[in-house]
Amino acid sequence: MAVGERPTVTIRDVARAADVHVSTVSRALDPQKQWLIAEATRLRILEVVEELGYRPHRGASGLRRGQTRTIGVVVPDLGNPLYAPFLRGVARALDAADFMPLVTDTEDDHDRLVRILRHLEERRVEAVITTAAREGDVALLQQLRASGTEVVLAVRTLSDSGLPTVPHDDVLGGRIAVDHLLELGHRRIAQVQGPLDVEPFRARSQGCEDALAAAGLAVVARAQAASSPTVAEGERHTLELLRSCGDAPPTALFVQNDLLALGALSALRSRGLRCPEDVSVVSYNDAFFAAYTQPALTTVRLPAHAIGYAAGRLALRHVAGEDGDVGTSVQPELVVRDSAAAPATGSPPAA
Repeated sequence: MAVGERPTVTIRDVARAADVHVSTVSRALDPQKQWLIAEATRLRILEVVEELGYRPHRGASGLRRGQTRTIGVVVPDLGNPLYAPFLRGVARALDAADFMPLVTDTEDDHDRLVRILRHLEERRVEAVITTAAREGDVALLQQLRASGTEVVLAVRTLSDSGLPTVPHDDVLGGRIAVDHLLELGHRRIAQVQGPLDVEPFRARSQGCEDALAAAGLAVVARAQAASSPTVAEGERHTLELLRSCGDAPPTALFVQNDLLALGALSALRSRGLRCPEDVSVVSYNDAFFAAYTQPALTTVRLPAHAIGYAAGRLALRHVAGEDGDVGTSVQPELVVRDSAAAPATGSPPAA
Protein backbone atom coordinates (compact mmCIF):
# COMPACT_ATOMS: atom_id res chain seq x y z
CA MET A 1 0.00 0.00 0.00
CA ALA A 2 1.41 3.41 -0.99
CA VAL A 3 2.24 5.98 1.67
CA GLY A 4 -0.81 8.08 2.50
CA GLU A 5 -3.34 5.59 1.11
CA ARG A 6 -6.17 4.31 3.28
CA PRO A 7 -6.56 0.53 3.67
CA THR A 8 -8.85 -0.90 1.03
CA VAL A 9 -12.33 -1.62 2.33
CA THR A 10 -13.80 -4.80 0.84
CA ILE A 11 -17.33 -6.02 0.45
CA ARG A 12 -16.57 -8.56 3.20
CA ASP A 13 -15.74 -5.72 5.59
CA VAL A 14 -19.12 -4.15 4.83
CA ALA A 15 -20.93 -7.46 5.34
CA ARG A 16 -19.14 -8.05 8.67
CA ALA A 17 -19.95 -4.55 9.95
CA ALA A 18 -23.60 -4.79 8.87
CA ASP A 19 -23.90 -8.37 10.19
CA VAL A 20 -25.20 -9.73 6.89
CA HIS A 21 -23.95 -12.10 4.19
CA VAL A 22 -21.71 -10.81 1.40
CA SER A 23 -24.42 -11.65 -1.16
CA THR A 24 -26.86 -9.41 0.73
CA VAL A 25 -24.46 -6.47 0.43
CA SER A 26 -24.07 -7.19 -3.28
CA ARG A 27 -27.85 -7.13 -3.76
CA ALA A 28 -28.23 -3.93 -1.75
CA LEU A 29 -25.76 -2.16 -4.06
CA ASP A 30 -27.27 -3.50 -7.28
CA PRO A 31 -30.21 -1.34 -8.52
CA GLN A 32 -31.60 -4.36 -10.36
CA LYS A 33 -31.63 -6.57 -7.25
CA GLN A 34 -32.35 -4.17 -4.36
CA TRP A 35 -35.95 -5.32 -4.23
CA LEU A 36 -34.83 -8.78 -3.09
CA ILE A 37 -33.91 -7.57 0.40
CA ALA A 38 -35.82 -5.74 3.13
CA GLU A 39 -35.71 -1.95 2.94
CA ALA A 40 -34.45 -1.65 6.53
CA THR A 41 -31.57 -4.02 5.73
CA ARG A 42 -30.71 -2.11 2.58
CA LEU A 43 -30.63 1.20 4.43
CA ARG A 44 -28.41 -0.26 7.17
CA ILE A 45 -25.97 -1.55 4.55
CA LEU A 46 -25.86 1.84 2.84
CA GLU A 47 -25.06 3.49 6.18
CA VAL A 48 -22.14 1.08 6.69
CA VAL A 49 -20.93 1.69 3.15
CA GLU A 50 -20.88 5.42 3.88
CA GLU A 51 -19.16 5.00 7.26
CA LEU A 52 -16.41 2.72 5.92
CA GLY A 53 -15.95 4.55 2.63
CA TYR A 54 -16.48 1.37 0.61
CA ARG A 55 -16.19 1.71 -3.19
CA PRO A 56 -17.46 -1.21 -5.32
CA HIS A 57 -15.00 -2.76 -7.77
CA ARG A 58 -16.69 -1.83 -11.03
CA GLY A 59 -14.61 -4.17 -13.16
CA ALA A 60 -15.44 -7.24 -11.10
CA SER A 61 -19.15 -6.44 -10.77
CA GLY A 62 -19.36 -5.66 -14.46
CA LEU A 63 -17.76 -8.93 -15.48
CA ARG A 64 -20.21 -10.87 -13.29
CA ARG A 65 -23.02 -9.26 -15.29
CA GLY A 66 -21.23 -9.65 -18.61
CA GLN A 67 -20.51 -5.91 -18.70
CA THR A 68 -17.31 -3.87 -18.50
CA ARG A 69 -18.94 -0.42 -18.88
CA THR A 70 -16.11 0.56 -21.20
CA ILE A 71 -16.22 1.83 -24.77
CA GLY A 72 -13.22 1.93 -27.10
CA VAL A 73 -12.64 5.22 -28.91
CA VAL A 74 -10.33 4.92 -31.91
CA VAL A 75 -9.11 8.02 -33.77
CA PRO A 76 -6.63 8.20 -36.66
CA ASP A 77 -4.20 10.67 -35.09
CA LEU A 78 -4.12 11.95 -31.52
CA GLY A 79 -1.83 14.72 -32.75
CA ASN A 80 -4.63 16.18 -34.87
CA PRO A 81 -6.23 19.01 -32.83
CA LEU A 82 -9.65 18.11 -34.22
CA TYR A 83 -9.85 15.12 -31.90
CA ALA A 84 -9.38 16.80 -28.51
CA PRO A 85 -12.88 18.38 -28.52
CA PHE A 86 -14.29 15.22 -30.12
CA LEU A 87 -12.93 13.09 -27.26
CA ARG A 88 -14.23 15.54 -24.67
CA GLY A 89 -17.68 15.24 -26.25
CA VAL A 90 -17.55 11.43 -26.12
CA ALA A 91 -16.35 11.48 -22.50
CA ARG A 92 -19.15 13.85 -21.48
CA ALA A 93 -21.77 11.50 -22.94
CA LEU A 94 -20.23 8.40 -21.37
CA ASP A 95 -19.72 10.04 -17.96
CA ALA A 96 -23.46 10.62 -17.69
CA ALA A 97 -24.02 6.86 -17.95
CA ASP A 98 -21.01 5.90 -15.80
CA PHE A 99 -19.12 4.41 -18.76
CA MET A 100 -15.38 4.82 -19.33
CA PRO A 101 -13.71 5.51 -22.73
CA LEU A 102 -10.53 3.65 -23.72
CA VAL A 103 -8.78 5.94 -26.21
CA THR A 104 -6.15 5.09 -28.81
CA ASP A 105 -5.11 6.03 -32.34
CA THR A 106 -4.30 4.08 -35.47
CA GLU A 107 -1.67 6.46 -36.89
CA ASP A 108 -3.92 6.15 -39.96
CA ASP A 109 -2.64 2.62 -40.56
CA HIS A 110 -4.99 -0.26 -41.44
CA ASP A 111 -2.86 -2.99 -39.85
CA ARG A 112 -2.70 -1.03 -36.61
CA LEU A 113 -6.50 -0.65 -36.69
CA VAL A 114 -6.82 -4.43 -37.02
CA ARG A 115 -4.63 -4.97 -33.95
CA ILE A 116 -6.42 -2.30 -31.92
CA LEU A 117 -9.86 -3.73 -32.63
CA ARG A 118 -8.66 -7.22 -31.69
CA HIS A 119 -7.30 -5.94 -28.37
CA LEU A 120 -10.47 -3.99 -27.60
CA GLU A 121 -12.62 -7.03 -28.36
CA GLU A 122 -10.45 -9.18 -26.07
CA ARG A 123 -10.94 -6.59 -23.33
CA ARG A 124 -14.70 -6.95 -23.79
CA VAL A 125 -15.48 -3.33 -24.49
CA GLU A 126 -19.17 -2.95 -25.12
CA ALA A 127 -18.81 -0.71 -28.16
CA VAL A 128 -16.20 0.93 -30.36
CA ILE A 129 -16.53 4.51 -31.57
CA THR A 130 -14.15 5.23 -34.42
CA THR A 131 -13.21 8.22 -36.53
CA ALA A 132 -10.40 6.27 -38.22
CA ALA A 133 -12.35 4.38 -40.89
CA ARG A 134 -11.13 4.31 -44.47
CA GLU A 135 -12.82 2.69 -47.45
CA GLY A 136 -10.99 -0.63 -47.01
CA ASP A 137 -12.10 -1.03 -43.38
CA VAL A 138 -15.80 -1.73 -44.02
CA ALA A 139 -15.66 -5.53 -43.77
CA LEU A 140 -13.45 -5.40 -40.66
CA LEU A 141 -15.86 -3.11 -38.79
CA GLN A 142 -18.93 -5.04 -39.94
CA GLN A 143 -17.33 -8.26 -38.69
CA LEU A 144 -16.62 -6.67 -35.29
CA ARG A 145 -20.25 -5.67 -34.92
CA ALA A 146 -21.47 -9.08 -36.06
CA SER A 147 -19.34 -10.66 -33.31
CA GLY A 148 -21.27 -8.70 -30.68
CA THR A 149 -19.31 -5.47 -30.18
CA GLU A 150 -21.33 -2.41 -31.20
CA VAL A 151 -19.60 -0.06 -33.67
CA VAL A 152 -20.36 3.65 -34.18
CA LEU A 153 -18.79 5.76 -36.92
CA ALA A 154 -18.19 9.49 -36.57
CA VAL A 155 -16.35 12.17 -38.59
CA ARG A 156 -15.13 9.56 -41.08
CA THR A 157 -18.27 7.85 -42.27
CA LEU A 158 -18.93 4.81 -44.49
CA SER A 159 -22.35 5.50 -45.90
CA ASP A 160 -22.95 2.05 -47.43
CA SER A 161 -21.69 0.06 -44.44
CA GLY A 162 -24.98 -0.18 -42.54
CA LEU A 163 -23.13 0.76 -39.33
CA PRO A 164 -24.58 3.28 -36.86
CA THR A 165 -23.23 6.69 -37.82
CA VAL A 166 -23.20 10.28 -36.62
CA PRO A 167 -23.70 12.08 -39.95
CA HIS A 168 -22.00 15.30 -40.96
CA ASP A 169 -22.89 16.93 -44.28
CA ASP A 170 -19.45 17.26 -45.87
CA VAL A 171 -20.93 17.83 -49.34
CA LEU A 172 -22.71 20.89 -47.97
CA GLY A 173 -19.50 21.94 -46.21
CA GLY A 174 -17.58 21.83 -49.48
CA ARG A 175 -20.26 23.87 -51.19
CA ILE A 176 -20.26 26.45 -48.41
CA ALA A 177 -16.49 26.89 -48.72
CA VAL A 178 -16.49 27.35 -52.48
CA ASP A 179 -19.66 29.45 -52.56
CA HIS A 180 -17.85 31.89 -50.27
CA LEU A 181 -14.96 32.13 -52.72
CA LEU A 182 -17.37 32.60 -55.62
CA GLU A 183 -19.19 35.37 -53.74
CA LEU A 184 -15.84 37.12 -53.26
CA GLY A 185 -15.41 37.08 -57.04
CA HIS A 186 -12.99 34.20 -57.59
CA ARG A 187 -13.25 32.25 -60.82
CA ARG A 188 -9.90 30.39 -60.82
CA ILE A 189 -10.39 27.99 -57.90
CA ALA A 190 -8.46 24.81 -57.17
CA GLN A 191 -8.69 22.39 -54.27
CA VAL A 192 -6.14 20.61 -52.12
CA GLN A 193 -7.68 17.20 -51.54
CA GLY A 194 -7.37 14.81 -48.64
CA PRO A 195 -7.11 11.02 -49.10
CA LEU A 196 -9.83 9.88 -51.48
CA ASP A 197 -10.36 6.59 -49.63
CA VAL A 198 -11.72 8.67 -46.71
CA GLU A 199 -15.39 9.41 -47.40
CA PRO A 200 -15.57 12.98 -45.98
CA PHE A 201 -12.77 14.15 -48.27
CA ARG A 202 -14.55 12.70 -51.29
CA ALA A 203 -17.74 14.41 -50.13
CA ARG A 204 -15.97 17.77 -49.72
CA SER A 205 -14.55 17.39 -53.23
CA GLN A 206 -18.05 16.72 -54.52
CA GLY A 207 -19.40 19.81 -52.77
CA CYS A 208 -16.63 21.91 -54.31
CA GLU A 209 -17.32 20.63 -57.81
CA ASP A 210 -21.08 21.04 -57.39
CA ALA A 211 -20.64 24.70 -56.40
CA LEU A 212 -18.34 25.37 -59.34
CA ALA A 213 -20.64 23.58 -61.79
CA ALA A 214 -23.60 25.67 -60.58
CA ALA A 215 -21.52 28.75 -61.45
CA GLY A 216 -20.60 27.34 -64.88
CA LEU A 217 -17.00 26.70 -63.80
CA ALA A 218 -14.68 23.79 -63.24
CA VAL A 219 -11.69 23.17 -60.96
CA VAL A 220 -8.71 25.05 -62.41
CA ALA A 221 -6.16 22.28 -62.01
CA ARG A 222 -5.76 18.93 -60.31
CA ALA A 223 -2.90 17.38 -58.41
CA GLN A 224 -2.55 13.98 -56.83
CA ALA A 225 -4.65 13.79 -53.67
CA ALA A 226 -2.83 13.83 -50.34
CA SER A 227 -2.02 10.39 -48.96
CA SER A 228 -2.79 11.60 -45.43
CA PRO A 229 -4.34 14.80 -44.03
CA THR A 230 -1.09 16.28 -42.70
CA VAL A 231 0.89 19.51 -42.95
CA ALA A 232 3.61 17.87 -45.04
CA GLU A 233 1.09 16.48 -47.51
CA GLY A 234 -0.66 19.86 -47.75
CA GLU A 235 2.64 21.49 -48.71
CA ARG A 236 3.52 18.77 -51.22
CA HIS A 237 0.09 18.79 -52.82
CA THR A 238 -0.02 22.60 -53.09
CA LEU A 239 3.45 22.81 -54.67
CA GLU A 240 2.46 20.16 -57.21
CA LEU A 241 -0.74 22.06 -57.94
CA LEU A 242 1.11 25.34 -58.48
CA ARG A 243 3.60 23.67 -60.79
CA SER A 244 0.76 22.25 -62.87
CA CYS A 245 -0.71 25.76 -63.27
CA GLY A 246 2.48 27.25 -64.71
CA ASP A 247 2.32 31.03 -64.99
CA ALA A 248 -1.39 31.25 -64.13
CA PRO A 249 -1.90 30.04 -60.54
CA PRO A 250 -5.40 29.89 -59.10
CA THR A 251 -6.63 32.93 -57.24
CA ALA A 252 -8.14 30.73 -54.53
CA LEU A 253 -7.70 27.32 -52.92
CA PHE A 254 -10.25 25.19 -51.11
CA VAL A 255 -8.11 23.09 -48.74
CA GLN A 256 -9.92 20.13 -47.21
CA ASN A 257 -8.67 20.36 -43.65
CA ASP A 258 -6.76 22.78 -41.43
CA LEU A 259 -3.56 20.73 -41.21
CA LEU A 260 -3.40 20.55 -45.00
CA ALA A 261 -4.01 24.32 -44.99
CA LEU A 262 -0.92 24.92 -42.83
CA GLY A 263 1.10 23.14 -45.50
CA ALA A 264 -0.65 25.09 -48.25
CA LEU A 265 0.23 28.41 -46.62
CA SER A 266 3.85 27.31 -46.37
CA ALA A 267 3.87 26.31 -50.04
CA LEU A 268 2.43 29.66 -51.11
CA ARG A 269 5.10 31.53 -49.16
CA SER A 270 7.85 29.41 -50.68
CA ARG A 271 6.65 30.39 -54.16
CA GLY A 272 6.44 34.07 -53.32
CA LEU A 273 2.64 34.16 -53.26
CA ARG A 274 0.83 36.12 -50.56
CA CYS A 275 -2.38 35.01 -48.86
CA PRO A 276 -4.96 36.41 -49.43
CA GLU A 277 -3.54 39.16 -51.70
CA ASP A 278 -2.47 36.71 -54.42
CA VAL A 279 -4.18 33.45 -53.44
CA SER A 280 -7.11 33.13 -51.03
CA VAL A 281 -7.48 30.01 -48.88
CA VAL A 282 -10.61 28.50 -47.33
CA SER A 283 -10.07 25.47 -45.11
CA TYR A 284 -12.15 22.93 -43.18
CA ASN A 285 -12.58 21.80 -39.52
CA ASP A 286 -11.86 25.02 -37.56
CA ALA A 287 -9.19 23.48 -35.33
CA PHE A 288 -8.17 25.71 -32.42
CA PHE A 289 -5.10 27.05 -34.25
CA ALA A 290 -7.08 28.27 -37.26
CA ALA A 291 -7.72 31.61 -35.56
CA TYR A 292 -3.99 32.13 -34.89
CA THR A 293 -2.32 31.40 -38.23
CA GLN A 294 -0.97 34.22 -40.38
CA PRO A 295 -3.38 35.05 -41.87
CA ALA A 296 -6.12 33.60 -39.67
CA LEU A 297 -7.92 30.86 -41.60
CA THR A 298 -11.38 31.23 -43.02
CA THR A 299 -12.66 27.70 -42.52
CA VAL A 300 -15.75 25.51 -42.39
CA ARG A 301 -16.40 24.51 -38.79
CA LEU A 302 -16.84 20.82 -38.11
CA PRO A 303 -18.45 20.81 -34.62
CA ALA A 304 -16.21 18.10 -33.17
CA HIS A 305 -17.46 18.31 -29.58
CA ALA A 306 -21.09 17.98 -30.67
CA ILE A 307 -20.23 15.04 -32.93
CA GLY A 308 -18.32 13.33 -30.12
CA TYR A 309 -21.20 13.80 -27.71
CA ALA A 310 -23.67 12.43 -30.26
CA ALA A 311 -21.39 9.46 -30.95
CA GLY A 312 -21.20 8.66 -27.25
CA ARG A 313 -24.97 8.86 -26.87
CA LEU A 314 -25.50 6.71 -29.95
CA ALA A 315 -23.07 4.04 -28.69
CA LEU A 316 -24.86 3.92 -25.33
CA ARG A 317 -28.24 3.51 -27.03
CA HIS A 318 -27.00 0.56 -29.06
CA VAL A 319 -25.32 -1.04 -26.03
CA ALA A 320 -28.70 -0.80 -24.28
CA GLY A 321 -30.38 -2.47 -27.26
CA GLU A 322 -32.13 0.72 -28.34
CA ASP A 323 -31.49 0.75 -32.07
CA GLY A 324 -32.05 3.86 -34.12
CA ASP A 325 -30.02 6.59 -35.75
CA VAL A 326 -28.71 9.73 -34.13
CA GLY A 327 -31.22 12.01 -35.80
CA THR A 328 -30.47 14.97 -38.01
CA SER A 329 -27.04 15.49 -39.53
CA VAL A 330 -24.63 17.79 -37.69
CA GLN A 331 -24.40 20.84 -39.93
CA PRO A 332 -21.22 22.64 -41.09
CA GLU A 333 -20.79 26.38 -40.59
CA LEU A 334 -18.50 28.89 -42.33
CA VAL A 335 -16.19 30.85 -40.03
CA VAL A 336 -14.94 33.97 -41.87
CA ARG A 337 -11.48 35.26 -40.96
CA ASP A 338 -8.60 36.76 -42.95
CA SER A 339 -7.31 34.14 -45.41
CA ALA A 340 -9.92 34.78 -48.12
CA ALA A 341 -10.56 38.09 -49.88
CA ALA A 342 -11.65 39.37 -53.27
CA PRO A 343 -9.15 38.55 -56.04
CA ALA A 344 -6.65 41.27 -56.88
CA THR A 345 -7.26 43.30 -60.02
CA GLY A 346 -5.30 41.79 -62.87
CA SER A 347 -3.36 38.57 -62.80
CA PRO A 348 -1.37 37.44 -59.76
CA PRO A 349 2.40 37.21 -60.09
CA ALA A 350 3.79 34.09 -61.69
CA ALA A 351 4.33 31.18 -59.34
